Amino acid sequence: MSNFETMERGLLDTLFAIEDNLDKIIIVGGWCPYLYAKYLWRKEIPNIPTTTDIDLGVLETGSRKYDLTIYDKLSAAGLAVERIYDEEPQPIEFIYKKKELELKVEFITSFETSDDTLNRFLGSKLACNRIEAFEILLDDPAHIDVRHSSKSLRLSIPKPETFLYHKGITFVMRADEAKRDKDLAYVYFILKFCPDPKDFMEVLTRFKEHELYESFRANLKEFMADVGKPGYKMLRPFVRRWVEEKKINEEIRGVFEAILTVVE
Repeated sequence: MSNFETMERGLLDTLFAIEDNLDKIIIVGGWCPYLYAKYLWRKEIPNIPTTTDIDLGVLETGSRKYDLTIYDKLSAAGLAVERIYDEEPQPIEFIYKKKELELKVEFITSFETSDDTLNRFLGSKLACNRIEAFEILLDDPAHIDVRHSSKSLRLSIPKPETFLYHKGITFVMRADEAKRDKDLAYVYFILKFCPDPKDFMEVLTRFKEHELYESFRANLKEFMADVGKPGYKMLRPFVRRWVEEKKINEEIRGVFEAILTVVE
């Protein structure tokens, strides 16, 4: 079994434990490129940039009551617990552990999401990060059906254009340079491997009226407008997974050419 398949089994084991709550959960973060390739585009793509964290976006649930919280269900499934702060017993994060595999489970939501959602749905003991502009990822997701443990799970993920748009806005906000560079690599990955680039560019233009579009536009121009911009150096370690060294600059320029024209 490949490393991707092993990690996917850990992802699906975790989601299976909360299957009745998946209507309020969206898979975000580094799992998206892998899920796009396998389930939306149905493409065999080697060396997909991904992560060992399971990042789960939380939709608004309001005052709806749940007999068992996400915390209760993941505890019952036997996931390991890790404190966020050594000196405080709460909040906690869960970690899926099986043999050599460890996947941290992180919950993320928007600043617009209510405290009721965090307390009634997730459980007050469970950590959940609020992130700027995260509501973009929660809007109008795509859906995929996967088989696991002889059952079908219906999973929600941001549409590729939504994921790209969000990463194009937020990668510059990353304090960790490695995470910043990987976020820009996700933008490159989607532009390179989306099945119909022309149609994708047309779909992407729907964000032109969005309040953060100017940030998206400015970031792309500042980092990717020409070979002297910092994005080229940031992308080199990722692009060499698919392209020989001497052709990397040409490759990056070709992949970003259409989107740079769109944002002019």
